[in-house]
Amino acid sequence: MNIKSVIESILYVSGNDGIDISDIKKVVNIPTDDIRKVIQAMKESYDNNPDSGFIIKPYGTHYYLLTKPVNKEFISKLIDVRLKNPLSPAVMETLAIIAYNNPCPGVKVDEIRGTSSENALKRLESLELIKNIGRAATPGRPYIYEITQKFFNLFGIKSLQDLPKINQDTNDIENLDFFNANRFEEEK
Repeated sequence: MNIKSVIESILYVSGNDGIDISDIKKVVNIPTDDIRKVIQAMKESYDNNPDSGFIIKPYGTHYYLLTKPVNKEFISKLIDVRLKNPLSPAVMETLAIIAYNNPCPGVKVDEIRGTSSENALKRLESLELIKNIGRAATPGRPYIYEITQKFFNLFGIKSLQDLPKINQDTNDIENLDFFNANRFEEEK
């Protein structure tokens, strides 16, 4: 068994979902550190090879095989690549509140926004960016939401610590640019 070839194939077929090292380990049955070393070596090989069109990126706990940003222009001629965020400001605001307060009761989102967030929450759930993890033990038993792995993937961050820092004294959430990012990196 050529471990590099197997891991590369697994990354490829994982597509938009990416794959966690624990899932790779189930298939190849080698130590986690060895899997990390193979992935790191593959990442460096892709990064340093101008003839390769791929890169490996970690988002959250998952690894993804992606196309190199320098090829974005050519790929977009063939495939409709969305480079802008399709979420409305209300939905983005709701998502930001949940991300910064993860997990977060729906009533807290409403309190911070000063309006009902029911439609925004439904939209985020339908996009699988948040999930309902149950009800709070507080009066009214509001739903509690948390962000999903898809959130990390979409916004290209590894953990909640990578979120932009906000000034705790501000109430001007509408003008903060929480997630002006995508999975394409700018060329340096």
